[in-house]
Amino acid sequence: MAAVLVAAATAATLTACGTDDKPVRLNGTFEQQLPPDQARGTELATEGMRLLKSARSLRLNAAITKGSATAGTAQRIEVSLRLDRHDNCTGTFDGGQGQRGELLVVKGGATHIRFSESSLDGLLAEAEAEDPGVAAGIRQRVALVRGKYLRMPKDNAAFGKGMCDLGGLSRAMDGLGENLNGTVRAEEPTFRHGRHVIPVVDVERGDANALYVAAEGRHRITAYESEKNGERRVLRLSDYNEPFEVATPPAAEVVDASEFGGPAGADLFEV
Repeated sequence: MAAVLVAAATAATLTACGTDDKPVRLNGTFEQQLPPDQARGTELATEGMRLLKSARSLRLNAAITKGSATAGTAQRIEVSLRLDRHDNCTGTFDGGQGQRGELLVVKGGATHIRFSESSLDGLLAEAEAEDPGVAAGIRQRVALVRGKYLRMPKDNAAFGKGMCDLGGLSRAMDGLGENLNGTVRAEEPTFRHGRHVIPVVDVERGDANALYVAAEGRHRITAYESEKNGERRVLRLSDYNEPFEVATPPAAEVVDASEFGGPAGADLFEV
């Protein structure tokens, strides 16, 4: 799921330098006035990124799909999160069979995840099909975590603080923006994901790499989409600055993942 937030960060690669009214200096030797659609695209992308970086909180829905359904290699990861500048985060994740549930982080503390009932049932069924002799141990572990939260170590790569760190995401965008290749252009307003938006697309790659900003009112980023090397990423942003509540679960509802051994409890359900 950390990869999903990387997808969010790559939205910054659509950010261009300068403003629409000022010429762009190339290599310090001559100046080139941007065409109107590129100047407008630069203005919208810059404004959208500014509003994103200043947001106190937001809702993030993201999905990564890759592989081929025909070849049996299709993979899809989805998350839906509410996160804020105080490192609070709550939402759901879906990484396929045995990897569905909810998570929460309070003030940058440990991440707590709770697998869904169907996810645990699927894990158990898979274990019994692969190795009935080992399934008994998996069954015990499933029973321990069913209906409870797993507390993951803060340095865990998949469930670490960076996943829900809105401030860190903004800083990552700043860095990625410096790697911009090519320019962007604004297209005619349209509807995307149920929102009236202005597409800001990569001049070289078109809508294979596109940022969508609200067509009315403040030009907040509503979506970002990219496709490369057979991997498609779709990021949707909403509920800018809307407050939400999250609380650490009671101790009686928590199981420490480190109790199961392995790196960060990674072998919790290992067959």
